[in-house]
Amino acid sequence: MMDERQFWDSTPSLRYVFDYARAKQVAPWATLFVVLARISVAMPPHVVTPSLVSSEYGSLNVFVGILGPSGMGKGLTTGVARSLVPDIRKAMTAQPASGEGIPAMFTTRKKQDEGDRQVQVVVCANCRALLDIPEIAVLGGNSKRQGSILIPMLTSAWSGEDLGCFTKNEANRYTVPRYGYRLSLITGVQPSNLGMILDESGTGLPQRFLFAPVTDSEAPEEPPQAPFGSIFPFDVAALPADMMVSALDTLYQAGSRYDMMDHGETSYPLTVMEYPQIAYAEARRVRADTLHGKVSDPLDAHRLGLKTKVAALLAMLDHPNDPLKVRERDWTLADYVCEKSAQFRAEAIQQAEEIKRTLKAEAIALDDDARAEADKRKAERVKNTVLNYLDKHDPDRKGIVGWRISNAARSTDRKGGYVYRILEELRDEGKLDSAGNSDSRSATWSRCDQPPVLVS
Repeated sequence: MMDERQFWDSTPSLRYVFDYARAKQVAPWATLFVVLARISVAMPPHVVTPSLVSSEYGSLNVFVGILGPSGMGKGLTTGVARSLVPDIRKAMTAQPASGEGIPAMFTTRKKQDEGDRQVQVVVCANCRALLDIPEIAVLGGNSKRQGSILIPMLTSAWSGEDLGCFTKNEANRYTVPRYGYRLSLITGVQPSNLGMILDESGTGLPQRFLFAPVTDSEAPEEPPQAPFGSIFPFDVAALPADMMVSALDTLYQAGSRYDMMDHGETSYPLTVMEYPQIAYAEARRVRADTLHGKVSDPLDAHRLGLKTKVAALLAMLDHPNDPLKVRERDWTLADYVCEKSAQFRAEAIQQAEEIKRTLKAEAIALDDDARAEADKRKAERVKNTVLNYLDKHDPDRKGIVGWRISNAARSTDRKGGYVYRILEELRDEGKLDSAGNSDSRSATWSRCDQPPVLVS
């Protein structure tokens, strides 16, 4: 069983990321995940993972959730990762305001001569985007708008599916074909806001995330020296080159690779990464378990797909000169990464539940305090009512029967014999005397603490 030290020591690139993160006083795991997201964005969209169990090739798009309170260093962490992978091939960086806005990041329309007239055609404006969202609350707020399709659009993007939706206005109708774009996402997730993403478990959104904390409890007080070497900054030139713009435009205009001539095999060929046999064997086993109804944690429903992406990105990180081949070690390391992500997620869920319990306890305590204060004020008010009544109607202190005093109070104050309890409290405080029947209702009550003062 691999431990954390063995993981970070397993490859020179991982060791470098760890040491560099410690030197810059940021969390190594969060730094690594953002590094992988940036490498993902730099990879051309025609590079795909094999169809381990499905009929479609897989995408390298990844989502990263950086866990921690606001102001704890999410921005610093992404900045450190940026210095390790500075070049993401001019990817658009933006925050999605709506689901409809995501396709618009990749495609546009331009005028093109067609015979003696000009027509507008769909073209690829940019084939890659990195969504950098400071707080998950921003994403959650945008997704809650009436009619929002932001979450379904994001889940489709993670899977590399076609993006877009039909609108009446053709000028606003944009679609982005499968294999024609690259999109990754980084967001900060505060424990108190974790529910915003977990509530989308039905759509499969949290299952698609790599989670890592922004904190590092074992970081030394004095940061070590930053490592030196030729591994970083990561050189994206070692990765496959992008397709020609004309090829991407042809794909976008066709709307689907399968609608292109010879299904795009010539005009838009895909580059399929190579995976070890253990990956295929595990995929078959996972699929068999699913068919047999052996469901594990629902939050791990997309773990195989997540692991497939991570293994590819670790391969690119570890051996960029041969980035299209996933080795058995990459697959094993990816398994450990997914385990750590699930662990971090579970810890965040536990922390979120503790916060929820604390807030609930505080709310209950506030309710109790408010109720006690209200009871105190009510008691003081009813006591004043009783004393003023006696001062006015019993100036000679001969006494008034209890039920008459009670009838002088508000109807709401008479419920449950409340006035009689107040009479007894005033007696205990030395402000009233009682005579006759021991029953407070039938007893005679008079003031005894001070000369009567009439209050109108």
